[in-house]
Amino acid sequence: MRIWRSVVIGASLALSGCVMGYGPCLFQQPVKNNLTGHVHFRDYPAADGVDNVPVLALDKTAYIYAPAQSHFCLPANDVQLVGVAEFPKNVIENSHVSVDGVLFQEGSARQHTPFVMSVTTILPVPGTTGVRVQDGK
Repeated sequence: MRIWRSVVIGASLALSGCVMGYGPCLFQQPVKNNLTGHVHFRDYPAADGVDNVPVLALDKTAYIYAPAQSHFCLPANDVQLVGVAEFPKNVIENSHVSVDGVLFQEGSARQHTPFVMSVTTILPVPGTTGVRVQDGK
């Protein structure tokens, strides 16, 4: 009976913080994370006009541990990117990129997704190209 109990406790500890089929939950700041997906520049209404913000549409749903909202990991399919003064010339609309940075929960009116990533580096995934958007077309 002790062995069975030990196995159950060990399995529970090993799987804690994991979402079956997706792996471990991602932690928020100060832990650095890497996410991949496609960059889209989306317009959101704002008090002083329109916010045009970069949003990373993730390749795979990320599960993020958000203790302020739940003791479970919350799913994220889109993450707003902040802290990028200027995107590299090869990162355009619908570019497939890999982004390193820290995640945190939205906390102001200028943050339009449940989770926001403060970007450290953003690099195109080799072998992919984006769609160049000119004059809003």
